[in-house]
Formats: sequence, C-alpha cells, structure tokens
Amino acid sequence: MGEANVSEGRLVAGAQHAEGEGRQHVMSVRSASSGARLRRTLDGDAPFRDHSAMRLEEFGLAEAAIWEAFPKGESVDLSGWKDASVRASVLRALLLDAQSVQAGEMPSLCVFGARITGSLELSGTDIRYLIRLEKCHFEERIVIRGSRLRQVDLATSSFPGLVASSALIDGDLRLTGCRSSGEIDLAGARITGTLTLNDALLESDEVALRGSRLTVESDILGREGLVCNGQINLRSAEILGSIQLEGASIKAAPGLDAFSAEGISVGAMVNCCDGFTAQGGINLAFAKVHSRICFDDAELASPDGTILTALHLHANELVLRTATPIEGFVELRHARIGVIRDDPRTWPTLIAQDGLVYDVLDPELPAAARLGWLERDVAGLLPHAYEQLAVTYRRLGLDVDARTVLLAKQRSRRKSLPLYGRVWGYLQDWIVGYGYRPVRAAGWLSLAFVLGATFFVLNNPPARRGRKGA
Repeated sequence: MGEANVSEGRLVAGAQHAEGEGRQHVMSVRSASSGARLRRTLDGDAPFRDHSAMRLEEFGLAEAAIWEAFPKGESVDLSGWKDASVRASVLRALLLDAQSVQAGEMPSLCVFGARITGSLELSGTDIRYLIRLEKCHFEERIVIRGSRLRQVDLATSSFPGLVASSALIDGDLRLTGCRSSGEIDLAGARITGTLTLNDALLESDEVALRGSRLTVESDILGREGLVCNGQINLRSAEILGSIQLEGASIKAAPGLDAFSAEGISVGAMVNCCDGFTAQGGINLAFAKVHSRICFDDAELASPDGTILTALHLHANELVLRTATPIEGFVELRHARIGVIRDDPRTWPTLIAQDGLVYDVLDPELPAAARLGWLERDVAGLLPHAYEQLAVTYRRLGLDVDARTVLLAKQRSRRKSLPLYGRVWGYLQDWIVGYGYRPVRAAGWLSLAFVLGATFFVLNNPPARRGRKGA
C-alpha cells in the first residue's frame, strides 16, 4: 500500500484557510463531497453519534490524515510528526463505517507510529477491514472480545494488554516484536491463520498469554527472541499446525507452570528447543501431538522440582536431549510415545514411568546402561517399566539384553521380600540367574556330569557276583 498523500503541512494550511472564512476549522480532506460527509459526521450525524460525540474543532491533524487515507487503504506514518496523538474513538468510528466508501475503494486502517489515547473498544463488532497498527503506543488495553475481524497486525506496538477472548480473526494475528505490559487474553478465540509472537515481550504478574480453548488453524510462532515474563497457558487449545518456540524464554511466577498446555491438540510438532529456556514446569498432561515434542538443547528448571508433566501424553516422538541435566522430576505415567530420544548425561533426577509405552529408545544403549534410567523411578520397583524395556529389546532382536532387564527386575523385587524369600532368591540367582541365565544352568549340569563321572572312575564298584549253582 502507498503512503497517504496527506502531509502535516497541507492539513495545517487547510485548517487556517477554513478558519479565515469563519467556519469551524473545516479541513479539506478528500473532496467537497467527502468533506461534507466528514463535517456531518463530526457534527454528530449518524452513524458517528453512536461512537463519539466529537466536534469538528476537536479533530486533530493526525486524525484527519488517517480519516483521508482509510477509504483508499493507504498507510499513514506518523513517526516524524510533532503530535502523533490519535483518539481510539476515531479509529473505532472508521472501523464501524463512519466514513463513506466509494465504489472500487478497498478501505483499511494502516497506521504507523501513532500514540493512541483512550481504549480501543471493539467488543462484539464485525470489522470488515484490515487492521494494521504498527509501531504504535496504546495508553490503554485493546478490547476486541467476541468480535469478528479480518487480519490484525500490531507488530512492534506497545500496549497494556489485549482482550480478544471468543474473537474470530479471519486471517493472521501478528504480534511480532510487540511489547505487552498486561495479559493477552485469547481464551476461546479462533484464528484462521497464524499467531505470530516472534521477538515479542509479554509481561504479566501471572498469565502473560491466556489461550485456553484457543483454536489456531495454522501455526503459533514464538521464535527469534520471544520473552514471556508470565505463564503461557494453552490448556485444551487446538493448534492445527505447529508450535515453534525455538530460542524463546518463559519465566513464570512461583507456583505456576511456565508452559501450561494440558489437554492441547497439536497437528504437527511442538518445538521447545535450540536455546529454549523455561523457569517453571512444562505441563503437557493429556496432550495429543501428532508429530514430535522437542526439548533438544533446551534449559529447563522449576522451583517446585516438577520439570515436565506428560501424564497420558500421546506423541510420535519425544526428544529430551536438553542442554543441561534435568535437575527435577519428569512425569511420564501412562504416556504413549513412538520414539523417546534422550541422553544419559541429561537424564532427570527423578522420573515416573508406570504405564509408559514406547516403541523405540534412542540411543540404543546396552541393557546395563539403560537400567540406570529405570532405577530413577520415584516408585522404586515397577514391573511394567522393566517388562516394557525388555519388550523393546526383544523387538530389536536383542534377547540377551531383554533377559538382563528381566533379571534386574527380579533382583530389585528381592529387596522387598522377607528374609527367607531373600535367601531363596539369592540361591536362585546364584544357581540359574532366576532362569534368565540358561548357560549357567547348562554349566551346573555339565559340572554335575563331570563330578559324577569322576567319582565313579575313582571309585570303581566291585563286580556283582552270580548266584550259587549258576
């Protein structure tokens, strides 16, 4: 879109000429007819009366420039203006059809560098026009609760919060590089395009981004320096594409998870990797991720010790090769994961894996090394965990490793038995390895055969005498 052909000097000259003729600072903005519409609107005629009771003499130069540019879809850059103040009520009036539109025109609200005073309140409205308010400073939060809008672009703007709960955005919501000092509320909203948060700074005492029951038909992008001083809440959200948080940083308030996505459904992947950091837990309980969840080269920490909650998680792949060891608890009970990729150097301090089902573990460690992973379980002996690992080795054709795991299960179980049970267990272990060391049984049999043969060779029994008279 081209820049508006309305200069600050031109508007000032028009205003001075109007004042000389004894009128109410009438400004020639588009043409005689559009000027008449503008005068009628500012004087209180419908439909502007419903939006703001502004008088013509109250109409600022920046506002007039935006008014002229809106019907033609031109952009207005107020960055170099001495007074870039624009009332939110003026923007609201334009978006609600206060300005007439000629045939063939494609209106849009495209403003750069404005200082917007008052609250931009658009709750429950149906906005047909593109909204592009970049590099703008909002003195009050933006409210579009329950509205239907086209694409909304607030890139590099600053505002004290955004309320868009239950809104329908038919396109993208671009918050690239924005600075929000209050909660961004997208609960129950629907975005048919992409939610972009790259390089944004979101700050709130508790929840920085609230997206419970949010639907995004494409991706959520939070790469390139996204910083959240507050929780990201995506509980029960539905993301048809991916969540890409590579390099993002989230710091939650004490007692809150950094990334709370319980019950979320993701059509592709969740990337919390490549420098991603979280101060607070990651909650993916009951989540369904159709591709992979990646924490490769991430730094995860939590004051309460719970790093990752993945209870009943369903995912094709989980990558836990973090940049530093996971000093805390990882909850994987009853999760179903295709491939788990981890690193023994970064294994969590504690883990819960009762009911965990997986197909492949990467890297393919020997059983003796992988047993250290099972021994970190908070529940101690978990027969299912040992059997699941044994099944995985058997699937790979590694029967010896599978038997080693099952033998370790019996040895771990032995510790909980009474004295007589432990003695009997040690005897079975020493003799045949609880049946998982068949070579040892063959050795004992061979030894018995050799000892027996040696005994009879050294102690040749006397020949049996026949009966008398035979």
